[in-house]
Amino acid sequence: MRNVDTALIVGYLEREFGGTAEGDTVRGEGWTVRIVPGEAVRAWGSRIPVVFYEVEGPRAAEAAAFLRRKTMRGGG
Repeated sequence: MRNVDTALIVGYLEREFGGTAEGDTVRGEGWTVRIVPGEAVRAWGSRIPVVFYEVEGPRAAEAAAFLRRKTMRGGG
């Protein structure tokens, strides 16, 4: 994801999806999301942060769908 505050995503996973943050990982019942910083992108004279979220576990599809819904925004 580009230009999305990691603390915001961790907060969603904790408050709304029942997770617990431990360093660069958030765990819940049946799912784990690992936060992996990527290389920033330069565009329009700005530096845009990039972060990858690796989702694993029996409920990975559900957790990934939750992340997609929470980070969806208009305009692409």
